[in-house]
Amino acid sequence: MKIYKNFVSAALVTAAFSLSSASIANAGFYDGKDVTVIVNAGAGGGLTRNGRTLSTYMKKYLGIDTNMIIKNVAGGGGVKGFNFLTEKTKANGLTILFGSGQQMAQLLKLRSVRFDFGDIAFIGAAESNYITIARSDYKPGIKKASDILNVKKMIAGGRGTTDGLGIWARLPLMILGVDTRYVTGYRGQPKLNAAIRSKEIGLLATGGIGYFAFYADTIIKSGEATPLYFHAALRKDGKYSNAGGVFGNVKHFSDFYKETHNGKLPTGPLWEAYEWLSMYNTRPFGMYAMKAVGDARISELRNALKKTAADGAYRAAYKKQNKSDPQFLIGADGEFLMSEWKKISPGALAGLKKLTAKKKKKGGKKKK
Repeated sequence: MKIYKNFVSAALVTAAFSLSSASIANAGFYDGKDVTVIVNAGAGGGLTRNGRTLSTYMKKYLGIDTNMIIKNVAGGGGVKGFNFLTEKTKANGLTILFGSGQQMAQLLKLRSVRFDFGDIAFIGAAESNYITIARSDYKPGIKKASDILNVKKMIAGGRGTTDGLGIWARLPLMILGVDTRYVTGYRGQPKLNAAIRSKEIGLLATGGIGYFAFYADTIIKSGEATPLYFHAALRKDGKYSNAGGVFGNVKHFSDFYKETHNGKLPTGPLWEAYEWLSMYNTRPFGMYAMKAVGDARISELRNALKKTAADGAYRAAYKKQNKSDPQFLIGADGEFLMSEWKKISPGALAGLKKLTAKKKKKGGKKKK
Protein backbone atom coordinates (compact mmCIF):
# COMPACT_ATOMS: atom_id res chain seq x y z
CA MET A 1 0.00 0.00 0.00
CA LYS A 2 2.84 2.37 0.87
CA ILE A 3 4.50 1.64 -2.46
CA TYR A 4 1.20 2.37 -4.23
CA LYS A 5 0.80 5.71 -2.40
CA ASN A 6 4.36 6.71 -3.27
CA PHE A 7 3.69 5.81 -6.89
CA VAL A 8 0.51 7.91 -6.99
CA SER A 9 2.28 10.85 -5.34
CA ALA A 10 5.11 10.67 -7.82
CA ALA A 11 2.63 10.52 -10.69
CA LEU A 12 0.78 13.58 -9.42
CA VAL A 13 4.02 15.52 -9.05
CA THR A 14 5.05 14.54 -12.57
CA ALA A 15 1.65 15.55 -13.95
CA ALA A 16 1.75 18.88 -12.12
CA PHE A 17 5.25 19.55 -13.40
CA SER A 18 4.16 18.69 -16.94
CA LEU A 19 1.17 21.04 -16.74
CA SER A 20 3.36 23.79 -15.32
CA SER A 21 5.92 23.31 -18.08
CA ALA A 22 3.18 23.36 -20.70
CA SER A 23 1.74 26.56 -19.24
CA ILE A 24 5.15 28.22 -19.34
CA ALA A 25 5.67 27.05 -22.90
CA ASN A 26 2.25 28.41 -23.94
CA ALA A 27 2.54 31.69 -22.04
CA GLY A 28 2.17 34.73 -24.27
CA PHE A 29 4.70 37.55 -24.37
CA TYR A 30 2.21 40.05 -22.95
CA ASP A 31 0.89 37.82 -20.16
CA GLY A 32 1.19 39.59 -16.81
CA LYS A 33 2.94 42.62 -18.32
CA ASP A 34 2.22 46.35 -18.20
CA VAL A 35 1.98 48.09 -21.57
CA THR A 36 2.39 51.87 -21.66
CA VAL A 37 0.04 53.59 -24.11
CA ILE A 38 1.32 57.05 -25.07
CA VAL A 39 -1.52 59.39 -26.02
CA ASN A 40 -0.18 62.37 -27.95
CA ALA A 41 -2.76 64.79 -26.54
CA GLY A 42 -3.72 66.25 -23.18
CA ALA A 43 -5.69 64.38 -20.53
CA GLY A 44 -9.46 64.60 -20.50
CA GLY A 45 -10.04 65.12 -24.22
CA GLY A 46 -11.69 62.87 -26.78
CA LEU A 47 -8.43 61.21 -27.82
CA THR A 48 -7.61 60.17 -24.27
CA ARG A 49 -11.17 59.01 -23.62
CA ASN A 50 -11.10 56.82 -26.71
CA GLY A 51 -7.67 55.51 -25.74
CA ARG A 52 -8.90 54.49 -22.30
CA THR A 53 -11.95 52.73 -23.72
CA LEU A 54 -9.88 50.84 -26.30
CA SER A 55 -7.27 49.83 -23.70
CA THR A 56 -9.95 48.55 -21.33
CA TYR A 57 -11.13 46.00 -23.90
CA MET A 58 -7.91 45.34 -25.81
CA LYS A 59 -5.81 44.22 -22.84
CA LYS A 60 -7.75 40.95 -22.49
CA TYR A 61 -6.96 40.07 -26.10
CA LEU A 62 -3.31 41.03 -25.73
CA GLY A 63 -2.57 38.64 -22.88
CA ILE A 64 -3.60 37.11 -19.57
CA ASP A 65 -3.49 39.68 -16.75
CA THR A 66 -2.05 42.24 -19.17
CA ASN A 67 -2.47 45.86 -18.14
CA MET A 68 -2.49 48.89 -20.44
CA ILE A 69 -1.56 52.21 -18.83
CA ILE A 70 -2.29 55.58 -20.44
CA LYS A 71 0.53 58.16 -20.48
CA ASN A 72 -0.34 61.57 -21.91
CA VAL A 73 2.48 63.27 -23.83
CA ALA A 74 0.99 66.45 -25.28
CA GLY A 75 2.69 69.14 -27.31
CA GLY A 76 3.30 70.26 -30.87
CA GLY A 77 -0.14 69.12 -31.99
CA GLY A 78 0.87 65.50 -31.44
CA VAL A 79 4.50 65.68 -32.59
CA LYS A 80 5.90 65.48 -29.07
CA GLY A 81 4.24 62.10 -28.51
CA PHE A 82 5.98 60.56 -31.53
CA ASN A 83 9.29 62.14 -30.52
CA PHE A 84 8.85 60.57 -27.09
CA LEU A 85 8.05 57.15 -28.56
CA THR A 86 11.17 57.11 -30.72
CA GLU A 87 13.62 58.79 -28.33
CA LYS A 88 12.57 57.92 -24.78
CA THR A 89 11.24 54.36 -24.93
CA LYS A 90 12.74 50.93 -25.43
CA ALA A 91 11.75 48.96 -28.52
CA ASN A 92 10.64 45.97 -26.45
CA GLY A 93 6.95 45.91 -27.37
CA LEU A 94 5.85 47.33 -24.03
CA THR A 95 5.26 50.89 -25.25
CA ILE A 96 2.89 51.87 -28.04
CA LEU A 97 1.34 55.14 -29.16
CA PHE A 98 -2.37 55.83 -29.53
CA GLY A 99 -3.30 59.05 -31.23
CA SER A 100 -3.15 61.21 -34.31
CA GLY A 101 -0.72 60.37 -37.09
CA GLN A 102 1.77 63.08 -38.01
CA GLN A 103 2.16 62.65 -41.76
CA MET A 104 1.81 66.38 -42.34
CA ALA A 105 4.52 67.24 -39.82
CA GLN A 106 6.84 64.66 -41.41
CA LEU A 107 6.03 65.83 -44.93
CA LEU A 108 6.75 69.49 -44.18
CA LYS A 109 9.89 68.60 -42.20
CA LEU A 110 8.89 70.79 -39.30
CA ARG A 111 11.79 71.67 -37.00
CA SER A 112 10.07 70.01 -34.04
CA VAL A 113 9.97 66.62 -35.79
CA ARG A 114 12.70 64.24 -34.65
CA PHE A 115 11.00 60.97 -35.59
CA ASP A 116 10.95 59.13 -38.91
CA PHE A 117 7.84 57.27 -40.08
CA GLY A 118 10.20 54.76 -41.65
CA ASP A 119 10.98 53.54 -38.12
CA ILE A 120 7.35 53.27 -37.03
CA ALA A 121 4.95 50.36 -37.56
CA PHE A 122 1.25 50.87 -38.21
CA ILE A 123 -0.99 48.72 -36.01
CA GLY A 124 -4.38 50.18 -36.90
CA ALA A 125 -6.49 53.34 -36.93
CA ALA A 126 -10.15 54.33 -36.73
CA GLU A 127 -11.85 57.15 -38.59
CA SER A 128 -13.22 60.17 -36.81
CA ASN A 129 -15.58 62.88 -37.94
CA TYR A 130 -14.69 66.44 -36.97
CA ILE A 131 -17.08 69.35 -36.61
CA THR A 132 -16.41 73.08 -36.58
CA ILE A 133 -18.45 75.28 -34.23
CA ALA A 134 -18.48 79.03 -33.53
CA ARG A 135 -19.85 81.34 -30.88
CA SER A 136 -23.28 82.60 -31.94
CA ASP A 137 -22.56 86.10 -30.61
CA TYR A 138 -19.32 86.50 -32.55
CA LYS A 139 -19.70 89.73 -34.55
CA PRO A 140 -21.74 90.35 -36.61
CA GLY A 141 -23.59 87.28 -35.30
CA ILE A 142 -23.53 83.60 -36.30
CA LYS A 143 -27.04 82.22 -35.90
CA LYS A 144 -26.76 79.85 -38.86
CA ALA A 145 -23.82 78.25 -40.65
CA SER A 146 -23.77 80.61 -43.64
CA ASP A 147 -23.33 83.60 -41.31
CA ILE A 148 -19.65 82.66 -41.03
CA LEU A 149 -19.20 84.27 -44.46
CA ASN A 150 -20.06 87.67 -42.96
CA VAL A 151 -17.29 87.58 -40.34
CA LYS A 152 -14.49 90.07 -40.99
CA LYS A 153 -11.87 88.36 -38.82
CA MET A 154 -12.28 85.17 -36.80
CA ILE A 155 -10.20 84.14 -33.80
CA ALA A 156 -9.84 80.35 -33.94
CA GLY A 157 -8.15 78.06 -31.43
CA GLY A 158 -6.32 74.74 -31.67
CA ARG A 159 -3.55 72.56 -30.30
CA GLY A 160 -0.79 73.26 -32.78
CA THR A 161 0.22 73.46 -36.43
CA THR A 162 -0.50 69.95 -37.67
CA ASP A 163 -3.21 68.57 -35.38
CA GLY A 164 -6.72 67.85 -36.60
CA LEU A 165 -8.37 70.27 -34.19
CA GLY A 166 -6.36 73.18 -35.51
CA ILE A 167 -6.53 72.14 -39.15
CA TRP A 168 -10.31 71.73 -39.26
CA ALA A 169 -10.73 75.03 -37.43
CA ARG A 170 -8.68 77.26 -39.74
CA LEU A 171 -8.35 75.55 -43.16
CA PRO A 172 -12.07 75.82 -44.07
CA LEU A 173 -11.98 79.51 -43.11
CA MET A 174 -9.04 80.03 -45.45
CA ILE A 175 -10.90 78.26 -48.26
CA LEU A 176 -13.94 80.45 -47.58
CA GLY A 177 -11.78 83.58 -47.58
CA VAL A 178 -12.48 84.50 -43.96
CA ASP A 179 -9.53 86.31 -42.38
CA THR A 180 -8.39 84.36 -39.32
CA ARG A 181 -6.12 84.74 -36.33
CA TYR A 182 -5.12 81.30 -35.11
CA VAL A 183 -4.26 80.81 -31.43
CA THR A 184 -2.32 77.65 -30.51
CA GLY A 185 -1.35 75.95 -27.26
CA TYR A 186 -4.70 74.50 -26.17
CA ARG A 187 -3.68 70.99 -25.17
CA GLY A 188 -6.94 69.20 -25.73
CA GLN A 189 -10.66 69.81 -25.79
CA PRO A 190 -11.07 70.75 -22.10
CA LYS A 191 -8.81 73.78 -22.68
CA LEU A 192 -10.58 74.70 -25.91
CA ASN A 193 -13.94 74.32 -24.18
CA ALA A 194 -12.91 76.83 -21.54
CA ALA A 195 -11.55 79.20 -24.19
CA ILE A 196 -14.70 79.36 -26.31
CA ARG A 197 -16.94 79.73 -23.24
CA SER A 198 -14.85 82.64 -21.95
CA LYS A 199 -14.89 84.26 -25.43
CA GLU A 200 -11.11 83.95 -25.66
CA ILE A 201 -11.70 82.39 -29.08
CA GLY A 202 -14.69 82.46 -31.37
CA LEU A 203 -14.32 79.18 -33.23
CA LEU A 204 -12.91 75.68 -32.76
CA ALA A 205 -13.05 72.19 -34.20
CA THR A 206 -13.62 68.99 -32.27
CA GLY A 207 -13.95 65.29 -32.93
CA GLY A 208 -17.26 63.53 -32.46
CA ILE A 209 -16.58 62.43 -28.90
CA GLY A 210 -15.51 65.94 -27.89
CA TYR A 211 -18.60 67.42 -29.49
CA PHE A 212 -20.97 65.22 -27.50
CA ALA A 213 -18.94 65.35 -24.30
CA PHE A 214 -18.50 69.13 -24.16
CA TYR A 215 -20.81 70.99 -26.53
CA ALA A 216 -23.91 69.25 -27.92
CA ASP A 217 -25.94 69.36 -24.71
CA THR A 218 -24.48 72.62 -23.43
CA ILE A 219 -23.57 75.63 -25.58
CA ILE A 220 -25.03 74.15 -28.78
CA LYS A 221 -28.31 73.25 -27.10
CA SER A 222 -28.54 76.65 -25.41
CA GLY A 223 -27.79 78.49 -28.65
CA GLU A 224 -24.58 79.99 -27.32
CA ALA A 225 -22.68 78.30 -30.15
CA THR A 226 -23.62 77.26 -33.68
CA PRO A 227 -22.39 74.16 -35.57
CA LEU A 228 -21.06 75.16 -39.00
CA TYR A 229 -19.97 72.07 -40.96
CA PHE A 230 -18.29 68.72 -40.42
CA HIS A 231 -15.30 66.93 -41.93
CA ALA A 232 -14.93 63.20 -42.64
CA ALA A 233 -12.35 60.68 -43.81
CA LEU A 234 -11.69 60.50 -47.54
CA ARG A 235 -11.47 56.82 -48.45
CA LYS A 236 -9.45 55.06 -51.13
CA ASP A 237 -12.44 55.02 -53.49
CA GLY A 238 -12.48 58.83 -53.47
CA LYS A 239 -15.66 59.08 -51.41
CA TYR A 240 -16.05 60.74 -48.04
CA SER A 241 -17.04 58.58 -45.11
CA ASN A 242 -20.75 58.93 -44.39
CA ALA A 243 -21.28 60.54 -41.01
CA GLY A 244 -24.75 58.98 -40.96
CA GLY A 245 -26.50 61.95 -39.41
CA VAL A 246 -24.21 61.95 -36.39
CA PHE A 247 -24.36 65.74 -36.26
CA GLY A 248 -28.02 66.07 -37.21
CA ASN A 249 -28.60 68.43 -40.13
CA VAL A 250 -25.04 69.77 -40.19
CA LYS A 251 -23.54 69.43 -43.68
CA HIS A 252 -20.14 68.20 -44.77
CA PHE A 253 -17.90 71.15 -45.61
CA SER A 254 -17.94 70.32 -49.34
CA ASP A 255 -21.76 70.41 -49.36
CA PHE A 256 -21.80 73.60 -47.30
CA TYR A 257 -19.45 75.24 -49.78
CA LYS A 258 -21.56 74.19 -52.77
CA GLU A 259 -24.70 75.44 -51.06
CA THR A 260 -23.15 78.88 -50.51
CA HIS A 261 -21.26 79.11 -53.84
CA ASN A 262 -23.84 78.34 -56.54
CA GLY A 263 -23.32 74.59 -56.49
CA LYS A 264 -19.59 74.74 -57.18
CA LEU A 265 -16.84 72.94 -55.28
CA PRO A 266 -13.71 74.82 -54.20
CA THR A 267 -10.60 74.68 -56.38
CA GLY A 268 -6.96 75.53 -55.88
CA PRO A 269 -4.12 74.57 -53.54
CA LEU A 270 -6.05 74.96 -50.28
CA TRP A 271 -8.81 72.65 -51.50
CA GLU A 272 -6.27 70.10 -52.70
CA ALA A 273 -4.71 70.32 -49.23
CA TYR A 274 -8.16 69.78 -47.71
CA GLU A 275 -8.60 66.56 -49.70
CA TRP A 276 -5.10 65.31 -48.78
CA LEU A 277 -5.77 66.04 -45.11
CA SER A 278 -9.14 64.30 -45.34
CA MET A 279 -7.23 61.19 -46.34
CA TYR A 280 -4.37 61.38 -43.81
CA ASN A 281 -5.56 63.55 -40.90
CA THR A 282 -8.99 62.07 -40.19
CA ARG A 283 -7.94 58.89 -38.40
CA PRO A 284 -6.75 60.18 -35.02
CA PHE A 285 -7.52 56.95 -33.18
CA GLY A 286 -4.35 55.33 -34.49
CA MET A 287 -2.06 52.79 -32.85
CA TYR A 288 1.66 52.69 -33.60
CA ALA A 289 4.78 50.88 -32.39
CA MET A 290 8.46 50.97 -33.21
CA LYS A 291 9.36 48.60 -36.07
CA ALA A 292 12.34 47.49 -34.01
CA VAL A 293 10.03 45.57 -31.66
CA GLY A 294 9.93 42.89 -34.34
CA ASP A 295 7.30 41.22 -36.51
CA ALA A 296 6.07 38.92 -33.73
CA ARG A 297 5.10 41.78 -31.40
CA ILE A 298 3.57 43.80 -34.23
CA SER A 299 1.49 40.80 -35.27
CA GLU A 300 0.29 40.26 -31.69
CA LEU A 301 -0.72 43.90 -31.38
CA ARG A 302 -2.57 43.84 -34.68
CA ASN A 303 -4.40 40.62 -33.81
CA ALA A 304 -5.43 41.99 -30.42
CA LEU A 305 -6.69 45.21 -32.02
CA LYS A 306 -8.61 43.25 -34.65
CA LYS A 307 -10.36 41.17 -31.99
CA THR A 308 -11.11 44.28 -29.97
CA ALA A 309 -12.60 46.07 -32.99
CA ALA A 310 -14.99 43.11 -33.44
CA ASP A 311 -15.90 42.87 -29.75
CA GLY A 312 -19.59 43.70 -29.30
CA ALA A 313 -19.09 45.28 -25.88
CA TYR A 314 -16.27 47.49 -27.17
CA ARG A 315 -18.29 48.54 -30.21
CA ALA A 316 -21.21 49.49 -27.96
CA ALA A 317 -18.92 51.52 -25.68
CA TYR A 318 -17.35 53.25 -28.69
CA LYS A 319 -20.75 54.12 -30.14
CA LYS A 320 -21.92 55.48 -26.81
CA GLN A 321 -18.94 57.85 -26.78
CA ASN A 322 -18.76 58.81 -30.46
CA LYS A 323 -22.39 58.30 -31.61
CA SER A 324 -21.08 56.25 -34.53
CA ASP A 325 -19.74 52.75 -35.16
CA PRO A 326 -15.96 52.23 -35.16
CA GLN A 327 -14.44 52.04 -38.65
CA PHE A 328 -10.94 50.56 -38.33
CA LEU A 329 -8.16 49.96 -40.81
CA ILE A 330 -5.86 47.33 -39.31
CA GLY A 331 -2.50 46.05 -40.48
CA ALA A 332 -2.04 45.81 -44.24
CA ASP A 333 -5.40 47.49 -44.92
CA GLY A 334 -4.05 50.74 -43.54
CA GLU A 335 -0.40 50.56 -44.59
CA PHE A 336 -1.06 53.19 -47.26
CA LEU A 337 -1.39 55.73 -44.46
CA MET A 338 2.30 55.23 -43.68
CA SER A 339 3.62 55.40 -47.23
CA GLU A 340 1.29 57.01 -49.77
CA TRP A 341 1.18 60.34 -47.94
CA LYS A 342 4.39 61.16 -49.79
CA LYS A 343 2.49 61.05 -53.10
CA ILE A 344 1.14 64.57 -52.79
CA SER A 345 0.28 66.87 -55.68
CA PRO A 346 2.24 70.11 -56.06
CA GLY A 347 -0.99 72.01 -55.45
CA ALA A 348 -1.78 70.19 -52.21
CA LEU A 349 1.78 70.70 -51.00
CA ALA A 350 1.53 74.41 -51.75
CA GLY A 351 -1.74 74.49 -49.83
CA LEU A 352 -0.19 72.82 -46.79
CA LYS A 353 2.69 75.28 -46.83
CA LYS A 354 0.26 78.18 -47.00
CA LEU A 355 -1.73 76.66 -44.14
CA THR A 356 1.34 76.46 -41.91
CA ALA A 357 3.15 79.63 -43.03
CA LYS A 358 4.00 82.07 -40.28
CA LYS A 359 2.62 85.53 -40.77
CA LYS A 360 5.12 88.32 -41.23
CA LYS A 361 5.32 91.31 -38.96
CA LYS A 362 5.48 94.79 -40.39
CA GLY A 363 8.87 95.33 -41.93
CA GLY A 364 8.97 91.81 -43.35
CA LYS A 365 10.21 89.97 -40.29
CA LYS A 366 8.56 86.68 -39.43
CA LYS A 367 7.10 86.01 -36.04
CA LYS A 368 9.38 83.94 -33.90
